[in-house]
Amino acid sequence: MAILLAGTTAFSSIAHAQLKQETDDVALFEADFVTRKTTESPVIAEGNVKAYFGERFMTSDKVVYDPTTDIVMATGNVSITDTEGQTFFADEVELTGDLADGIATNFSAILADNSRLVGSSVIKTGDKQNELVNAMYTGCDICNENGDAKRPSWQVRALKVTQDKDNNVIRFNNAFFEVLGVPVIYSPYLQIPDPSVERQSGFLTPNFGTTTSQGLYLETPYYLAISDYQDATFKPKIMERQGVLLQGEYRIRRRRANAVLQAGIIDARDSEIIEQRINNIRVPNHRFHFFGEAKQNFLENWQAGFDVDHVSDKAYIKTYNVLPEGDLRSPSGVFRPDRLASNIYLNRRTEDSFFAFEVLGFQSLRRAEDNDFAAQALPRIRLNKKISDTPVIGGQTNFELNFLSLLRREGLDSFRAVFATQWDRVFTTSGGHRFKIYGEVRGDAYNYQDLDQGNEGCNDSVSRFLSPSVGLINSANANFQACLQGFPESGVRSASTKTRILPTVGTEWSYPLVRQTDRATIIIEPKVQLVVSTDNDFNDDIIANDGSLLVVPEIVNEDSQFFEFDTTSLFYWNKSSGYDLWENGQRANIGVSATAVFDNGFAVEGALGQQFRSDKTNIYTISGVDSGIGDTQSDIVGSLDMRWQKYFSFDNSFRFDKGNGTLRRAESAFRGRFGKLGTNVSYVNVQKSDTATDADEFLTTALSYEITDHWTVGGRWREDLTANKSTQQIVSLGYRDECSKVLLSYRIDNTNSDGFQFGDSLTINLELTGFSN
Repeated sequence: MAILLAGTTAFSSIAHAQLKQETDDVALFEADFVTRKTTESPVIAEGNVKAYFGERFMTSDKVVYDPTTDIVMATGNVSITDTEGQTFFADEVELTGDLADGIATNFSAILADNSRLVGSSVIKTGDKQNELVNAMYTGCDICNENGDAKRPSWQVRALKVTQDKDNNVIRFNNAFFEVLGVPVIYSPYLQIPDPSVERQSGFLTPNFGTTTSQGLYLETPYYLAISDYQDATFKPKIMERQGVLLQGEYRIRRRRANAVLQAGIIDARDSEIIEQRINNIRVPNHRFHFFGEAKQNFLENWQAGFDVDHVSDKAYIKTYNVLPEGDLRSPSGVFRPDRLASNIYLNRRTEDSFFAFEVLGFQSLRRAEDNDFAAQALPRIRLNKKISDTPVIGGQTNFELNFLSLLRREGLDSFRAVFATQWDRVFTTSGGHRFKIYGEVRGDAYNYQDLDQGNEGCNDSVSRFLSPSVGLINSANANFQACLQGFPESGVRSASTKTRILPTVGTEWSYPLVRQTDRATIIIEPKVQLVVSTDNDFNDDIIANDGSLLVVPEIVNEDSQFFEFDTTSLFYWNKSSGYDLWENGQRANIGVSATAVFDNGFAVEGALGQQFRSDKTNIYTISGVDSGIGDTQSDIVGSLDMRWQKYFSFDNSFRFDKGNGTLRRAESAFRGRFGKLGTNVSYVNVQKSDTATDADEFLTTALSYEITDHWTVGGRWREDLTANKSTQQIVSLGYRDECSKVLLSYRIDNTNSDGFQFGDSLTINLELTGFSN
């Protein structure tokens, strides 16, 4: 390397030196002083030395460059930044003239994710490999806020460490994993991904613990980075009492498509659960699960995909505690679901229209339900078209078409077609009164086949679980025959066709009142809704059966099994959750809502309402459960929510009996944070029926306390107040700092579902930043 200098004597202030190769690669030096005795002698740069070679950059207290050997010696506070932006530190280095190769003493590096790599010496080979001796690696801070050295929570010490940037890995030879300076695990060889890459194949942090049903278990995930847009994770779960569950996940994400697939399989022939038979639930020799979701966008506004959840048997999820994870985790956080749903779809969505062709499947995990009678939607077709500004009359018009075919391996098959036209228009007067006019005409057509075989809630499959010696088979069959009387044409024909025209008109008035004071903004809004529909509820059809008269429903309720009357549903034009139930008659929905927001961050809002009808209706009386609506005067529904900044929130929803004021339903949730104490309390009280004095009542309490900046203790308690017993208790101890997170949880689960006792479990979750994530 040739040398070009501005002079050959010492310079005061800032001096510069330029080193030039025949390839025109240039190394630039900048320092307070640059000296050189002759044109053949070394260049000595001292004081705030900075050296540049292309994208490489070095600073130090002193640099000596020997042009005859093309060697750079740097001493004192040396730092080197390579072409990939990674910075190294050392007391002394010896490098080639291009700052690429060499050796260093007391080497340290801050890697891409802020983890540290330290060694007594290092051999540096370009920007591709660093080989350290007597080295230490950690994802923790090694200095406190004052700059003094501190012991990291965890670190890996090794006789030799190789940072291989060609393969994006860090290799450890003869390594000890230390916790708070204490060696806990030895490994002759260890490899982790280099933090400079976002994804790299390798083992992830294991999960381990113990449960009553599984015994001791260990889950060892291995992550495989297939390409820039797809990866896979294999995580076999080794269980003391159940064997080995082979499971994994595959993910792919493209610009117009993505998919997440999770699956597992186990040979259960030698497991203890086969011997138990789980309260007569059939358990296959090979058990499996599949959870998957995929989407593909194509053409303009078109999308196809699927969302599938399926398991081999009803006890699978309870046995292995397997649920959709990661991207497939349910936002509602449902734990141990009792029904699984799957959907394959093709849809098109625009600003004013929606079309969907779907195939839906359902799997019940309830012991008393026979999946041969489970309905599968093959297919469901939906079409919606919106006209925002209707010609001549103004307002918004919606056209809706819905077709559903429900097929069962055994039992009732049904076919339904719905066509509806809805129109509404909003007027606001200069005085602030808001009026809304609504109208709808809907036509339904139903066809039923195999009515005499029943459905999920009404079939004779219960007799299959009973032995003749039990003496209950005849009783079960008698109950089945009585249940069939609630089906159209039951006992007369196995097929039936029904049509109906459903008109509805209504108007709504509301008057928001706003007042601002020095300390608060207050809004009060009364609302009245008047609705008129046909009087026929299609729930009482009188037919002749061998000379006698039977009162049976004209329509089977397939899609409106669940209904909740509260302030949210009070002003629905039709409060049914689906199409099969129709809210008939003339009614008035009346309510008032109020909100107050104070300058100190405290806010309170509430609502109160009730429905009044001209005549009673029984459409919302489902299986004898009191819904609170249907009489000429409904129960009173209300809500009251309070919150104060980030400190607490208190949400309440309730329903009182219209006559005696008895609490029919209450749901309350309190969340608070007071200094180091956090709390979450929820309460549910549901009256069982119109005449019952008892209720289903549950209380759940959760507390957490930050003992220090790093340690937190917590607990959760779930109480069944009806049965006067605790169903679940959880105690946890957690540690968290800038580089690690550990959670130790002990759970006592007294839940007994379909004869399956969940029992106790102890789990340990560990996350280490910079080690495996």
